[in-house]
Amino acid sequence: MKTPGLRLLILALMAWFLRAVGPEWHGSWALGTNLLAAVAIQAGLWLGPVGLLTWALVAGIFWDFTTFSPLGHHWLVLGGIGFLVRSQRGWWKGASAGEQAAGSVLAGVAFFALDRLLHLLETRAWEWPFLLNVSIVLGGFVNGVASVVMGWWLEQEDRFPATSHARRRMR
Repeated sequence: MKTPGLRLLILALMAWFLRAVGPEWHGSWALGTNLLAAVAIQAGLWLGPVGLLTWALVAGIFWDFTTFSPLGHHWLVLGGIGFLVRSQRGWWKGASAGEQAAGSVLAGVAFFALDRLLHLLETRAWEWPFLLNVSIVLGGFVNGVASVVMGWWLEQEDRFPATSHARRRMR
């Protein structure tokens, strides 16, 4: 895969596919299946402002269309969290793996809280049960860990781009 933007779009599509055909969990694990937060965190770290805006619009509109979201809140959440992470990119790049994981968990929790708030605005329902608070933290934790793994994968793909070309030339 050539560009980080394309890789991130594929990761967002894979997250959607997992949510669409994955197990139907209820209760505190319901939000853990949405790995889109992890992809949004990595988009904030890997893309420039124009690329991030484009990615958030494309991925967000796709998610809004496939989840029948009338307000269009997914692209707002993707862009908001992506730009929030991007604003802290200098810290993120210099942080230890543990600090990056903690930052990913906090960004994942912020993603789910903002997603839930905008969803409640869409449906005009104002329930915020305790179990949902647990779900937001658990979903943020799952996405924080997934974001670290995705970041490692993207870093490996970016670090050795010439190896695949060298193998092709050797054949």
